[in-house]
Amino acid sequence: MNDNIQRNGNIAMLIAISVMVIISMVLYPSLPDELPRQWGMDGSVNSTWSKNIAVLVAPALGLFIWVLTLIIPKIDPHRESYEKFGAFYMRFRVTLVLFFVGLHIVTLTQYNNPEAVIRLIIVGLGMLFMVLGNELGRVRKTWFFGIRTPWTISDERVWKKTHRVGGRWFVGVGFVSIVLALILPLEPMFLIVIGGIVAVSLGLSAYSYMLYRRYNG
Repeated sequence: MNDNIQRNGNIAMLIAISVMVIISMVLYPSLPDELPRQWGMDGSVNSTWSKNIAVLVAPALGLFIWVLTLIIPKIDPHRESYEKFGAFYMRFRVTLVLFFVGLHIVTLTQYNNPEAVIRLIIVGLGMLFMVLGNELGRVRKTWFFGIRTPWTISDERVWKKTHRVGGRWFVGVGFVSIVLALILPLEPMFLIVIGGIVAVSLGLSAYSYMLYRRYNG
């Protein structure tokens, strides 16, 4: 991976994590003692947690993601594969941390508007899927990143074709999720989006199996 890309990407992620910490410090005095932790499909609050925890969760997750995704290529037996899609891997890392920045802002500013929180989270997930899917075909075989099934891992041809097809599916489910988050009531929107994600996951597993059988008898 280009050293400048790696350096700039890591700097961007650390800045994003710092921004989350600053947001927590600025908003903390105005937050109620308890904030929603989980919402039901109808938008009702199922559970709450202390604001002391709520302001730390997203920055902590962002930091964890930064460290984990930094370490993964170094310990992966196929570490040389990351050089072939290093720029995309860095873009995905940055996008993932930025997703948590958005989540942090939404949950700390819209805690009295659960419908907006749920819809914005689905929109964010949809955008994340589209970013991932747009370049998924570039991903080469690794132990930690990509569509890992017994059949993609066992056959390089299956890996490549499953990722090319899977990329289009991820873009599709991401786009549909964004549209549904904007137009449907919460409950059917949530069920369709979750159902779509599960269908794509199972569908790609089945597709990789069929490819493996085709190539290997």
